[in-house]
Amino acid sequence: MRKISVDKGKAIKVMLAVFIGIAALFGTYSVAAYRTSPSTTRVEYKTSYVERGELTHMGFFSNESVYQNGTSLSYYPGKITRIITGNYMYATTPGAEGKYKAVLRTDYYVTSNKKRIYITNTTRESWSGEFSGSFSIPVTFDVGELENDLKEVQGGTGLYRASGDTYLMVEVNVPGREPFTQKVSLTTDTSGMLRFSNPAKDYKKVERHTNTTINKMDFAGREMTVSEGRTLFPAMALLFLVPPLGFAYTRREKKPGDEMKGLRKFIVDGVPSEVGSIDPVTLESAGDLGKVFDLVDKPIVHYVEGDQDVYAIVDGGVIYEYREVSRRGKKKAN
Repeated sequence: MRKISVDKGKAIKVMLAVFIGIAALFGTYSVAAYRTSPSTTRVEYKTSYVERGELTHMGFFSNESVYQNGTSLSYYPGKITRIITGNYMYATTPGAEGKYKAVLRTDYYVTSNKKRIYITNTTRESWSGEFSGSFSIPVTFDVGELENDLKEVQGGTGLYRASGDTYLMVEVNVPGREPFTQKVSLTTDTSGMLRFSNPAKDYKKVERHTNTTINKMDFAGREMTVSEGRTLFPAMALLFLVPPLGFAYTRREKKPGDEMKGLRKFIVDGVPSEVGSIDPVTLESAGDLGKVFDLVDKPIVHYVEGDQDVYAIVDGGVIYEYREVSRRGKKKAN
């Protein structure tokens, strides 16, 4: 059977190339994993329901030379306005069943240091009931009656700077919802004009829905999450990169240390004439050669014999020698 010879060095190079290629592949997947977010979050806003309360109104006057009875105004002249009638309407979408209560009330107060001090109050009318989807209530503001009642409170208390706050307060309760409240006040400004504050109110219940999707990536026909890829791919890249790095490290040429570094300036090339005629004293190391040099203070003669570098010191009838493998011999060995 014929034996197939294998070039060991070439096989190692091929194997290292394969390891580096696989490490580069996993490195590419690692970059892709870190460029992709582990998850995607989508936020959607959905309107659950809408509520609206509104007071529509019109005035009746003692003098119709300017405004006809039944005219709806943003501001009513207080001196000629006798009655303001209105209709409060509440509706919700989508329709729902619930309960409501409303009150037409006047609070009397005086102001002290910009703080209201309440004297008394009067409930003029109240309503309550159940509804499905919507409801409405008729409301009447008798301006003349309000003025007379205020004068009675002022005269009865002696507080002639007392004021009255007349308002419609509505509260709606639907199971599973926050209560809907609205306060519509009839106010008089410094010019003597009457107006309603907050006659309309809208409330929209919006729910926030968050949908989080775990992002995945494909590797060798297998699907995995991006988070898994961020852990797996760098680890695999490092695993396949270790053998080439280790091989490169072990193959790195290490420059041998120069044993003779401290003695080089005292070394001369040549061959002592006594070589061959006197048995030399063999030194074990370059350190021993340095000690002898310090003791005898003679030059160090260097020559090459075979594959050895010879360093010799001649002291009278004694030769001290230190031998090491020559640089040429080391290159051949490698």
